[in-house]
Amino acid sequence: MKRTTFGGLLGTALLTVLAAPAWGQSAISEQEAHAIAVDAYLYFYPLVTMDLTRRQLTNGGPVLSPVQAPMNNFANIGAYPAADMKAVVRPNFDTLYSSAWLDLTKEPVIISVPDTGGRYYLLPMLDMWTDVFASPGWRTTGTQAGNFLVASTGWTGSVPAGTTRIDAPTPYVWIIGRTKTDGPADYDAVHKVQAGLKITPLSEWGKTTPPPAAAAFDPSVDMKTPPKIQVGPAGA
Repeated sequence: MKRTTFGGLLGTALLTVLAAPAWGQSAISEQEAHAIAVDAYLYFYPLVTMDLTRRQLTNGGPVLSPVQAPMNNFANIGAYPAADMKAVVRPNFDTLYSSAWLDLTKEPVIISVPDTGGRYYLLPMLDMWTDVFASPGWRTTGTQAGNFLVASTGWTGSVPAGTTRIDAPTPYVWIIGRTKTDGPADYDAVHKVQAGLKITPLSEWGKTTPPPAAAAFDPSVDMKTPPKIQVGPAGA
């Protein structure tokens, strides 16, 4: 089945507005049509922006971002971000980042976290609306080792023993993890924490799996233009 893109959903919404009179509804004025189109644009803006971000950061080929990695894999930044790093807005300068995009369209995945020995960390999970719906970490779940099964809402399978279920509102999820560091002298300790972050498809849980294959390269993805610019209205 052909997957509908979020950009396609926006186009469908606007076409629905234009086709309204054909359904026997009253004709609307140009001003009303414009206002509806603006509302539709604003409504779908986070979905389109997030999907463009996802496609850039999970695309194969040349690595153009420090948080670029295949779906269901962590990309760990091993040092403080440079001043021109713009993959996220206003990055922290007291933590090291670990980014991952989850694909829940086929099955849940299990996020494994090592024991951080009391070190502060958090794994905020964003849905495609950009809302944080869960955030395992020091404040919420403690710093002991843990396994979190992330599943689409409505999934009815069995949760493996020793895992905590988290329901995701959307089939794609962005984790923007952070682990506290006290500077370059402390990097090695944080790198050990980052190396312990794992993502395992539920069907592979408990098995010895080979290293992940490289992501396929999609040449249709604009890897250079920031999503904000791509989504912006023409001429903006």
